[in-house]
Amino acid sequence: MLAGTTPAGAHAIAGQRLFPSTLTFDDPGIGAELPLVFSHIRVDGVEQDDLGIAVAKPITPGFSLTAGGDYFGATGGGVPAVHGWDNFTLGGVWQVYLDPSTESIGSFEINRTFAHTGSRAVRAGYSTWSPQFNFGQGFGFAHANWLRPFAVTGAIGADLPNDANVPRMLNWDLSLQYSIPYLQNFVKYVGIKAPFNKMIPIIEFPMQTCLDRGCHGQTTGYVDPGVTWVGHYFQWGIEAQIPINRRTGNSVGVLFEFDFYLDDLAPHGFGAPLFH
Repeated sequence: MLAGTTPAGAHAIAGQRLFPSTLTFDDPGIGAELPLVFSHIRVDGVEQDDLGIAVAKPITPGFSLTAGGDYFGATGGGVPAVHGWDNFTLGGVWQVYLDPSTESIGSFEINRTFAHTGSRAVRAGYSTWSPQFNFGQGFGFAHANWLRPFAVTGAIGADLPNDANVPRMLNWDLSLQYSIPYLQNFVKYVGIKAPFNKMIPIIEFPMQTCLDRGCHGQTTGYVDPGVTWVGHYFQWGIEAQIPINRRTGNSVGVLFEFDFYLDDLAPHGFGAPLFH
């Protein structure tokens, strides 16, 4: 049984597999949650901090509304410090398939970031549509026991600004996960005790490729190794942020996340769908 190791009403579950929320792109499930993600990195001598806050509210069992924004700050590098809220984002996410027998799950989302809704110092003067497909695949069906705790999640999407001078971007992301809860509950108990028995080591690969307008084909991204700890009402995670090339940056950053499971914290209130 999975009880006691993962939240019963959590967001991305296919069969016995829980896909935890990733720190750099959306997981393939829907539901009610409140993720907070903080990142710090230095790029060309400028210290950059970002706090992302979002909330998801289920409208039906297969559809959720999402809303969020980022508080951004930059200091150093011989330039004036800036800080403030970036533009507001509103979107929707649909569960397009879920197969417990194969531990397969997928969702489609579309978000709109609205121009001039953030702080004057950091906001963009254009709006952006961002469609994206998210997927997850567990390997619990594998014959080799060592392979069964593994899973992959990914996302592919685009940022489509309404400003002709701003390039369109292709976003392609992947994560490789090894679930210790899955290992001990469904493959073989190996004696790992708390708090390590709820950990999922993970490597994320958030990538972005420019599609046009002066930067066609240029790719930036990170390799983010870390770990996620999954509880009943929340999860937390920490990852390093390693640039893949000089174009991305020249220093290693850090990501830290708290994700509150509102569908478990308030199963009959905010966490419940409005319509069944």
